[in-house]
Amino acid sequence: MDELTLRYYSEEAKNISDKYNNVSSGLQKYFSTVFVEGMKILDIGCGSGRDMAILTQYGIDIYGVDASPEMVQYAQEKYPELQAKIDIGVLPNLGKPFGGEFDGVLCSAVLMHLPKEELFDAAFSIRNLMKEGGRLLVSMPHDRPDIDEHCRDSKGRLFNSVKPEYLQLLFERLGFSIIGKWKTEDSTRPGYSWFTIAFNLKYSGSIRPIDQVESVLTRDKKTATYKLALIRAFSEVAIIEYKTARWLENGMVGIPLSVIAEKWLYYYWPIFESTTFIPQIRGEEVSCSKPVAFRASLTELIIKYKRKGGLNQFVLDFRSKRIDKDTMKLLNVVLHKIAYTIVSGPVTYAGGSLESGRLFKYDRNNREILLNSEIWIELSLMGYWIRDAVLLRWAELTADLARKEMTPSDVIDLLLVTPTGERDVVDARVLYSSLSQKECTWTGRNIKSDFDVDHIIPFSLWHNNDLWNLVPVLPSVNNQKRDRLPSRDLLSDRKECLIHYWEALRERYRLRFDREACSIMGFVKTPDNWHTLLFNIIAEAIEITAIQRGCERWPL
Repeated sequence: MDELTLRYYSEEAKNISDKYNNVSSGLQKYFSTVFVEGMKILDIGCGSGRDMAILTQYGIDIYGVDASPEMVQYAQEKYPELQAKIDIGVLPNLGKPFGGEFDGVLCSAVLMHLPKEELFDAAFSIRNLMKEGGRLLVSMPHDRPDIDEHCRDSKGRLFNSVKPEYLQLLFERLGFSIIGKWKTEDSTRPGYSWFTIAFNLKYSGSIRPIDQVESVLTRDKKTATYKLALIRAFSEVAIIEYKTARWLENGMVGIPLSVIAEKWLYYYWPIFESTTFIPQIRGEEVSCSKPVAFRASLTELIIKYKRKGGLNQFVLDFRSKRIDKDTMKLLNVVLHKIAYTIVSGPVTYAGGSLESGRLFKYDRNNREILLNSEIWIELSLMGYWIRDAVLLRWAELTADLARKEMTPSDVIDLLLVTPTGERDVVDARVLYSSLSQKECTWTGRNIKSDFDVDHIIPFSLWHNNDLWNLVPVLPSVNNQKRDRLPSRDLLSDRKECLIHYWEALRERYRLRFDREACSIMGFVKTPDNWHTLLFNIIAEAIEITAIQRGCERWPL
């Protein structure tokens, strides 16, 4: 739970408890619809204990947990008959309070206080508490006019502004089915409203693919960050470069080892570049006998690019094939050592703690990492959530490997470094500036002088500066579009213009353009009909991103 939010509830525990106990419960009208007499129910974030007391009147065997020890104390004092049934418990890592195996869970006004990157873990934790067929009742704010640009209210509490559709999709992907959904106005505050969703948990007795991924993240022995790096890479490939996946007849999917190795290079570069030594395997220290196998060679590459522009310049040189012979030789050593580490480490051992066995295999003939197609589907559907969860756990594990000499927050910024900056669009701008005539990509209006370089798929969503994603637009149009995805109709209407600019980019920067286009299209060489294929892939990617991320479209 967010630290500032928890501090507020702890400091104001008495006032909050008194306030809640003196007003009616907005959820009470749903209790008889969702829960049945005799059920064992857990109230997560039980707060003042008011809803627990109400549920006992329905014949419910009720238990409660709250993140604030002070709130727990006041609830126990107010309802002494529930004293033994209330304890301290904090999402996302709740464990199994009171033995778990609950018939239902109530989670009212709790998930709103979690950072978005913790929602997957929280939802998974809730799921693991419940029996098959169990009921879940969740409520969160729908409208709150008092939230600032940092997603906090005047009291400093975090409100993550998650939409009901986002939350619904998250739980449905974890095996829940929706049985009710309501929006209600706040009875005491005009302009405020809440959404409430009721779910039923249905899943087979066999281990689900998402359970296998989660188990690797939680149950596997953590002696290095490698398994987290591998899951992160798979998630990102599944989100963006899914066309590189090869579907096999035996129910497996093959992912090129080279694609994963390149991503690892980008992940570990900022960590190794740090002026502070940051261990990535247990026991790793400066000048130790067993460091990360590729640390020395990657550090040498980092030093070479220190005065050239760092990681951003390396990526541009790499994709444009502008790397000199000696540096290319070093790069091959780095990638070879990374690939060896991937295969001999997480590919070999990930999932060893599972009853179902290890998750991955290596196909030496095709140089591909193989995984079950069902796991790949889950990664494709839940990649955004899984990636965020992995980043958080990577930061926590690194802090542990550093023997608490650094905090997760010290590490997370390094893990969020993208291999290309948001405004790193120089090549595209140079090309467009050289064109004697050009039109705004989205409106067709003539560009006489000033123009902006717009990302077809916003940088905030994909962190992608590939040439195909960069197009010239009028500044006023760019200001209107902002971080929204172009509508399907707009994209179709402007197809010829997009292809025209792609052809111009390819003519000027053929090596870089082909590499970047082939990456998203899933080809080794650029096919003759690349224009149509690339357009179709971009259109598909936009629709998938819009659905999975709940993004706004433009124009409205």
